[in-house]
Amino acid sequence: MPPLRTLPDTYARRLPLGAPHYMAYVGAPAEYDLRGGAQFALLFALGLRDHHRLLDFGCGSLRFGRLAIPYLQPGNYVGLEPNTWLVEDGIERQIGRDQIALKRPVFHSFDDFRADNCGAGFDFIVAQSIFSHAGRAIIATALESFTQALAADGMALATFALTREGKPPSDDSVGWVYPGGVRYAPETVDSMIADAGLVGRALPWFHPRQTWYALALDRERLPPPEYDVFLQGAVLNTPIWAASTATRQSASNPKGTQPAPPG
Repeated sequence: MPPLRTLPDTYARRLPLGAPHYMAYVGAPAEYDLRGGAQFALLFALGLRDHHRLLDFGCGSLRFGRLAIPYLQPGNYVGLEPNTWLVEDGIERQIGRDQIALKRPVFHSFDDFRADNCGAGFDFIVAQSIFSHAGRAIIATALESFTQALAADGMALATFALTREGKPPSDDSVGWVYPGGVRYAPETVDSMIADAGLVGRALPWFHPRQTWYALALDRERLPPPEYDVFLQGAVLNTPIWAASTATRQSASNPKGTQPAPPG
């Protein structure tokens, strides 16, 4: 039996979340392609174009990066991931060295949760399933750093695991708890966004266990609620994501979502 890290992808899809394989360590391995594709589709729908600079905050094994790197112009993709083995395996198993040489992505491996240490002037920052594993202190650091890293007209997209109606939030005094998780009440998320000097709102874009938020320095940069009809994220002909085709209301009221912390 080969070590889990070298297990072929076909078998890795059966591994438990958090197993030491590039597909499983970053989330449910059976959803590896779905989650990356959904991220790319969301950013493209919100205006990502090949000339934009993008920071993949917690890029992992390039689940999203394997789509964004070929799309963006050379040097415009920046990834932050403390677990360098994930990036290495993502390159070897998904991207290839020729693509790296051609597109010249930049990778950082520090673990201080500061986006501005990756540079500034980013048109987009994406943080998928990062804050669902973090306490309030980490989130405060990260969100404040977004204000320094974003371009004046930039946008950040981040997911939060929200509490179910009637359920108490998790203990938010924890640090980093992966593969465990932390759930927040919607009003707490709103407060953390405001405290960081950002504006933001929930989006109805489908996520099987969390809720997407758009964040910006200027409220005019946020997609207006009347555009929510275009931001549903439905995935057809895919049984494990059949819930994505359900009709959803504007995410300004996220009741009815099915949040859960893991990845």
